[in-house]
Amino acid sequence: MISVCTKSYWDDIATSFSVLGPPLKPSSEDVQLVEKAITNWSSSHPGEPLRALMLGVTPEIAKMCWPEASTLMAVDNSLTMAQAVWPGNIPDQRWVVCGDWFALPRPNSSCDVVIGDGSLNCVRYPDGLRALAKNIRDVLRQDGVLLLRCFVQPAMKELPEEVFSDLLQARIPSVNHFKFRLLMAMQSSTQQGISVHDVYEKWVDSGIDKEWLMARNGWEKRAFQSIEMYRGQDVVHTFPTVSELRAVLLEFFDDTSVSIPAYPLGERCPRFVLRKCR
Repeated sequence: MISVCTKSYWDDIATSFSVLGPPLKPSSEDVQLVEKAITNWSSSHPGEPLRALMLGVTPEIAKMCWPEASTLMAVDNSLTMAQAVWPGNIPDQRWVVCGDWFALPRPNSSCDVVIGDGSLNCVRYPDGLRALAKNIRDVLRQDGVLLLRCFVQPAMKELPEEVFSDLLQARIPSVNHFKFRLLMAMQSSTQQGISVHDVYEKWVDSGIDKEWLMARNGWEKRAFQSIEMYRGQDVVHTFPTVSELRAVLLEFFDDTSVSIPAYPLGERCPRFVLRKCR
């Protein structure tokens, strides 16, 4: 691991990562889709060891079934996140590098597969997304594959008041689903994104009794840690619509398939299989 990073919002998120769940983390269904896509690539390239790059340290993907002789490099800008979440390096098989997605530590045309789970929602739209997409295209070989799960705005954008109404009426299954919906509902435009501190302030201003809510729903107290960690942070997430997302991605990739998960809010978590434009 190359330690070149400073403390960040993601270092705090690392401490509450264990209580996150779908849709914020990939489900077994999502992992199976990645496994299938990678198996398909290996089957069409017999005798070639697969070289994969992952944006972030998603442990569910790192620990999945990989073809024999494949290698995985994960790139994350938070050393603490990598230390807390990464399932461990395996010599000549998988390893993590603390680095910058906008300067991926791989030569051009050196990767067969690039994987990102929610990664594109961590960069600004459209310039940050366009720059990242170009970097990914550069490191992919000509017939390389990009596998993404992205978080997108629903066709009918919600209002924050609708999210809180469902919360009070016990129509939201978990803290993870609540945060997911509130982040999207508070975004005024894709270009502006949504500051996590603004979400924290909205939660505090709601005046909802956290203790009462946890007791009624049977939610763990530490599940609210990630909301508390939004306080004072200047991190901005972006949630484009499907059409906005594809408008940028298709500048660099060919869209081969899109699938929708079956879990709650799965319609906001489309999974893309894309190939480098010829």
